[in-house]
Amino acid sequence: MKIKKKEFINHIDRKFISAGTRTIDSKNRITIGEKIRKLISTQAEADKFQIFFNEEGDILLRPMVSIPIREAWIYQNPQALKSIRQGLAEAKEEKTEKVENLEEFLEDL
Repeated sequence: MKIKKKEFINHIDRKFISAGTRTIDSKNRITIGEKIRKLISTQAEADKFQIFFNEEGDILLRPMVSIPIREAWIYQNPQALKSIRQGLAEAKEEKTEKVENLEEFLEDL
């Protein structure tokens, strides 16, 4: 098997729960099953999986989501992402202010 890009995980700080067994089909596929799919979907609507394996043959599937390219910039700008996360945390704590004059507020930014 040829691997183009290698990403190593030296340790995993999470516990794993057995989810049953699956058989490899005639096209060398393994399905994760509806039960696991529902558990994954409660966290996020994963549309792909990153696959890791180790020397012992253990496989880790990490759920991934795709985002539109027009939204990807936020994850490439640590300052903006930090500001957004801070704003969301403040809003959750109800630390908000009502803006009376939106144009003036935007000019002051």
